[in-house]
Amino acid sequence: MFKVLKFILVALCLISAFVLGSQNPQLVQVNYIIASNTLPLAVIISICFLLGVLIGCFISFKLFSQLKWQNYRLKKQLAPEKNKNKLDVNKDT
Repeated sequence: MFKVLKFILVALCLISAFVLGSQNPQLVQVNYIIASNTLPLAVIISICFLLGVLIGCFISFKLFSQLKWQNYRLKKQLAPEKNKNKLDVNKDT
């Protein structure tokens, strides 16, 4: 089910990017610190979108890896207590 939804979402993004690119053929001058360049507006929008996705993925990866590491440490800390509780239950029976 998730694969179908993911495919539909990707298809909608590609279609909207194609429509956006075809409707914005104007040339825009981009001024950098050192130089300047003239690019189509659709290219600039695509570059900004791609940079946003990459930055979002990097931040999400960092946050998820920190949470996974914290989860691992907490499970490791909890493991001796679980074993102790199992031993206590076995002694009672």
